[in-house]
Order: sequence, then C-alpha cells, then structure tokens
Amino acid sequence: MAENTAELDLGSEALSSVAAKFTMSGLGFVGVVLFARVLGPAGTGRYYFALAIALLLVRVDAGVGVALKKRVSEVGSDPRPYLTVGLAFHFVWVILVAATTLTVAHYTAFFPMTPLVVTAVISVLATVGLFQILNRFYAGLGYPSRSLWADTIRSVLTLGFQLPLLFAGYETFGLLAGLAAGTFITAIGVSAAAGIRPGLKGFRNTGEDLFIFARYSVPTAVVEDFYKRVDVILIGFFAGDAAVGFYETALRIVTPAQQLSGSISNALGVKVSGLTSLGKEIRGDIVNTVAYSGLLILPMFFGALAMPAALMRTFFGSSFGVGGPALVGVASFFIFYIYQDPFATALEGSDRPQFVFWLRTAALLIHLPLAVILGYYWDGLLGVIVATLSVEVLLFIAYQYVSERMLGGVILPRPIWAQLGSAVLMYVVVIAIRPLISLSWWLPVVGLVAFGAAIYFATLTALS
Repeated sequence: MAENTAELDLGSEALSSVAAKFTMSGLGFVGVVLFARVLGPAGTGRYYFALAIALLLVRVDAGVGVALKKRVSEVGSDPRPYLTVGLAFHFVWVILVAATTLTVAHYTAFFPMTPLVVTAVISVLATVGLFQILNRFYAGLGYPSRSLWADTIRSVLTLGFQLPLLFAGYETFGLLAGLAAGTFITAIGVSAAAGIRPGLKGFRNTGEDLFIFARYSVPTAVVEDFYKRVDVILIGFFAGDAAVGFYETALRIVTPAQQLSGSISNALGVKVSGLTSLGKEIRGDIVNTVAYSGLLILPMFFGALAMPAALMRTFFGSSFGVGGPALVGVASFFIFYIYQDPFATALEGSDRPQFVFWLRTAALLIHLPLAVILGYYWDGLLGVIVATLSVEVLLFIAYQYVSERMLGGVILPRPIWAQLGSAVLMYVVVIAIRPLISLSWWLPVVGLVAFGAAIYFATLTALS
C-alpha cells in the first residue's frame, strides 16, 4: 500500500533513516576492520577491486531503481506495472552480462580474477541488482526510512555469511558470495513488505513513462558509480593492491558522514517528487536538508587532519599507518561531495534528471584525464585523490549555479558556517593537546577522538 508522499514527515523519516544508516555504517566498519586485519592491505585491495567491478554493473539496475522510485512516488500513480517493467529489465540485464562475462573470461585472460571470483561477481550483480530494484521501489511507495532499515538488515545478514567464509579461507570469493547470499534473502523480504504484485495493465504506457526518466537516471547512475569506482581501478594500476587497501579503508572512516547526508536526501527525494507532482514549492525542504547534510564530515576532516596515521593504525592495524595522507585526501573531497547530494536529489525528484546527468558526465570527462596524469606522473594514490578533490570542488560550484537558476538562489544556510567554525576550534584544541598524549595504542586515540567530538558538539550547540 502506497503512502501520500507529498505529506511525508521529512524530519521523522530523516531521523529514522539516520539511525538505520548509522547502524549499517557501524556494521560495515566492523566488517572492513576484520577484512583488513585478516587479508592485509593487498588482500583487502583485491576484494574491493572485484567488488568495484560488480557494483559498477549493478549501477544500471540502480538507475532503473531511481526511475521506479520517482514514478511510484508521484501522487496517484499505479505501482504494479512499474514493478513489472523493473523486474523484466533486471532479468534481461543479468542474462546479457553473465553471457558476455563468462564468454570473455573463458576465451581470454582479460579479467585479472580467478573463474570462481568471476562467478561470484555475477552473483553479486544478480542479487544486489534485484535488491536495488525492489528497495528503491519500496522507498518510492512512501517508505524511505523503512527501505534503509531493509538495507541495514541486509548488512547484518551479509556480514553473518561473510565472516565464516572469510575465516574458512575463502578470501575474496567468500566475501563476494556472502554478500550475494545476504542480499538475496533481504530482497525477498523487501518484496513481501511492499505487498505489491507485478501487473500487466498499462505495461506499454508505463514502460514509455519510465523510459523518459530512466534515459537519464540509468546513465547517471553508471557515470556516477564509474566516477567513484575508477579511483580504485586507477590506484590499483598505478600504485598496486596495497594502495587500494589504504584508499578503501580511509573511505570507511568517513562513511558515517555520507550515511547522514544520504539518509536525509533519501527522504527528500521522495517528498520532492510528491510535492512536484502537485505543483507545490520545494526550496524550503532543500535548504533544511543542505543545512545538516555536512554535520559530521567537517569534524571528521579536521580530525583526520590532526592525526591521520594514528587513526589508520588504530582501526586497521600498524601496516595501514602509512595510509594517513589518503585519509586526509578522502575526507577533503567528501566535504564537497556530501554538500552536492541534496541538490542532485532535488533535481531528480522534481523531474529534471538531465541536469544531474550532464553535470556528472562533465565531471567524469574532466576527472579521467586529470587522474591519469596526476596518478602516472606524480603519485599513484595521492594524485588520483587530488584529481577527485579538484573535480568535486568544481561540481559543488556548478550545483550552486544551478540552484541559483532553478531553485530560487544559492543555498548556503547559516548552520553550515556554525559547523565549520566548531570544527576549526576542535582542530585547534586537538592539535594543542596531541603532543601531550602518546598515540601508540588504541585507548588514547579513541579518547582524543571522543574529546574532540565533545568540543565540536558543545561549540556547535553554543553557536546555534
């Protein structure tokens, strides 16, 4: 049963979504810590290299899922034929990719992975792609926070399958197989929770309607994910598996900040779609979302800047300490990435996905040659990160320009400046205290992190 998305309570949905995302983030962080300690930098890098390929293929399904979410969230739409179109597309896509991949793997040495890992990659595509279709469809029915709790359950099941396989010595294959198993079970549960059966009535018109949006949302999803995943691929080519391990583990430290932003934007997209379908104003909800999207990334960046090596060593082991500069770089480009999210979500929710597509495509076209040049001629790890940072800054400026033209003006609300000031003060205090504390083991590191967080939130409360 679908809800009236135009009357969605953005605050309560965002709060529930944040709780789900943080739970998911905690589980994911525990997982990557265990993966890193068991596999080491090189083994961790091999897993994330294979996962990057699988998830790049999944983005086609994700793009269709975005289109489904948009269409079924429009007030008065019939969700049944949309579900039919989505499932039919997924089936055809998996068959096409599986046949092509297995043929190429059998007759060439193109894939730098064992046949078993290639099979696991296809399994991840089939299951995670199905989940993307069903869960975004479920969110579009008016349940954005419940869809994130479904994703949280998926994380629990996935980790439950992955760890026994990892400890049994299956390494990359075991982690991919565990992901596929946990995801498939969750997808079945989401289908049951949605309570909507596929229907053929209006199938042709629905397909055409979905295509109008999907012709931009699918390539946007592919371009956006390739833009993210290409960093891993380039770093692997230029600097090796260990550098990929540093990059991916650094990402996991700042993931909670992105989880917060994604939680709020997830509910925003559904509500904006409902409001737009009724011709109502959307700027107020966008301003509120932007104001709190970066609540965590600013203190995380300054915390990483204050003690990067200590954080990497504490969470992932002594061999990861040299990856400290990667943590600073990743945290810096995440600032600009996170503040773009509400704008992209609002544009897609208001039926203007073409602007997101063109901005993401332009970003990729700038990023690729810049990352290759800096990665090859300067530093295989940091060069790629600097290229990403440069492009994210340009994208942030571009979204503000689009906001000026289409959303009623530039959006830089006062809470952002309060957060920035609080984070800078936190950094100054931590830098002053750091020489007085030995950061050679985990307890003082965690204590200093907690102290810094207390300074940040106390200052932010005072300023607010």
